[in-house]
Amino acid sequence: LAYLEWFTSFSSMPDSWHGMYKISHFLCLGERVTSIIPVSNIAHSVHLLLKFGPVAPHHWTSNTI
Repeated sequence: LAYLEWFTSFSSMPDSWHGMYKISHFLCLGERVTSIIPVSNIAHSVHLLLKFGPVAPHHWTSNTI
């Protein structure tokens, strides 16, 4: 089994600053929508990049996030 968090569809146009499409967590009544699904139902994975502002916090390392 796999834990899945749902996200919105891509925006209609890429962001003008970095050329990437933006998505957000899919919410229902203010709560994130999640599912538990069989691993065999996964067609492919995706890699999402975090939006944290103009500068990443200096205390973040590969050991602390």
